[in-house]
Amino acid sequence: MELTRALIGAWRELLNLCRLRADEIVVILVGDITIPAHLSAARLAVGDTGCACMIVELGEPRIQRIGGDSTTIAAPTALTGNRSAIAALREADLVIDMMGMYRGSEQEEILAAGTRILLVKEPPEIFIRMRPTAADKLRVKAAELRMQAARTMTVRSSAGTELIAKLGQYPCLAQYGFVDEPGRWDHAPSALIARWPDEQSASGVVVLDRGDTILPFKKYVQTPITLEIESGYVRNITGGLDARYLKDYMESFKDPEGFAVSHLGWGLHDRAHWTMLGMYDKQTNGMDARSYFGNFMFSTGPNAEAGGARHTACHLDMPMSSCSLWLDDVQVLEQGHVLAVEQGR
Repeated sequence: MELTRALIGAWRELLNLCRLRADEIVVILVGDITIPAHLSAARLAVGDTGCACMIVELGEPRIQRIGGDSTTIAAPTALTGNRSAIAALREADLVIDMMGMYRGSEQEEILAAGTRILLVKEPPEIFIRMRPTAADKLRVKAAELRMQAARTMTVRSSAGTELIAKLGQYPCLAQYGFVDEPGRWDHAPSALIARWPDEQSASGVVVLDRGDTILPFKKYVQTPITLEIESGYVRNITGGLDARYLKDYMESFKDPEGFAVSHLGWGLHDRAHWTMLGMYDKQTNGMDARSYFGNFMFSTGPNAEAGGARHTACHLDMPMSSCSLWLDDVQVLEQGHVLAVEQGR
């Protein structure tokens, strides 16, 4: 009962941050991964605002997820090509996505209509602990301003990472966990900043060290992995068991685009924790790992969300815990610590 009350309260706070008005229309998009407690709490919280609320349930995804996990592949869903459902979502002011729509053409079409989309997949206890605040937005927006102005990103670590990428071709990904503007997408809970590098510009070496994490594997690296990167693609993966596991997984998609460097950035959530990934089973979406303060996020795979041409289903996020990062000649991370200039405080 206490968890239920806390969850409803967290949803009320979140809808308030989303600036939901009584005259707006809300659609809750439901799929096979929807958490029933979230659906119930969100319906009650929306009802408190006086908004019209509709549930759209689309059932099983077109491509079966590996292990039933919603984060394993970036691929079309039951929404893809469903013109009636897309039309209904375009007419909404706010879509609460508990299904996990493909972040490709249908999402872009819905956002272009001015609809706000809020993705929610974390279990209730994580959602409550990490629930978004106005301060999260201040930190993320401060980081976004610096990221937008930068033209190069350089990342180093004592483990051997030496990565450089050019910036400017693609936009920033600024996540602070709520949608308070028309046409905005976000993921609750989260607080991070990232950007897709210019095509074929990323080069160097990334070393995933012990304690770094790989999503969607949702486990800590035990044996260091060396990724050799040239012209925007991972060209070689070496190391022990973890390297073999990662390489075999990526090769299983039989798609060279899965080895492309995707978004790069860092975490800015001060209630997320590096240790939390080990406290939950694999049904967590891993937002602690993605968002904890000072992680460097290295990812591979698609860039269609940013306007690029890569639609590969192979997508991995790899938060790293002890990196230093520079935008142009300004340092924003020092061995996993966010420097004060980027805290938005």
